[in-house]
Amino acid sequence: MSYNTMQELCPEEKAMPLSKFYYDYPVHDLPQEEKDQLFADPVDYRKIPDAPHFLDWFTPLGEYTDYESAHCMFPDGSGFISTYIRLPKDLDVKKIFWYLNWLNFHCKSQPEGTGNIRYKIWNPADHWDHYFINWKDKSEGIHTTESLDLGEGDRQYDTIRHPYNMREYGLTQEIMDRCGVGEMGEYETFDFEGAHLCFGQIRPHPEGGFERRSAEWIGWRPENGKIVRVEKTPCSEEYLKKVAYHTVLEWKHLTTFIDDLYDEYSKLPNDAD
Repeated sequence: MSYNTMQELCPEEKAMPLSKFYYDYPVHDLPQEEKDQLFADPVDYRKIPDAPHFLDWFTPLGEYTDYESAHCMFPDGSGFISTYIRLPKDLDVKKIFWYLNWLNFHCKSQPEGTGNIRYKIWNPADHWDHYFINWKDKSEGIHTTESLDLGEGDRQYDTIRHPYNMREYGLTQEIMDRCGVGEMGEYETFDFEGAHLCFGQIRPHPEGGFERRSAEWIGWRPENGKIVRVEKTPCSEEYLKKVAYHTVLEWKHLTTFIDDLYDEYSKLPNDAD
């Protein structure tokens, strides 16, 4: 995978001051040891909770599963992928949360149909567009357009990330307090038939700073209080490895520019170029 591939920006994007975060902060590959872990053989699926028991993935602060960074296929054709990242100890995570909101608004000079440079700077090889469905907040979902193969030629596809309340699926206040998790979860639908049950959690690390955990069950979604199978969702071991590499690489890259981006843009108007 070509982690340092860069899509061509349009002239209006190139003229934005923001473009320096696209060109002047190169993406660096992961250490070989980390890649070896991401591309390792799949874990035994019997060690992974099935999607209806997703709450087992939430662990008390300072405690971890045996599958923090893992992938597997289940016998029914669905899949599982998890990643773990220790964020830099001196990183102020309010900057991360600011960015995850800010990137859903387009710059005032972003031409229609050319994506979103605020999203492209996060992963230049794969990212294209990212915005709130209602242009205000994530209550009605988030639309993204991206690929996952780091510029190797896969098509970019459209995704909607839908919010849902996990209290309707067994989450309790006791679990929230013990595991440092909020009540809202997300699932994804696509411009093809299928669904993913997704979790991303940023929480304090016991030795200081923060960590990010993620887990995804491919081929499942919440519906009327139950986690249900979406049979035609495509999944393969190759796909799971793509997701893992893409995810860890982009989160590591985000930490290289977030301080400078926050300092320059956090106090500017929401549509600043």
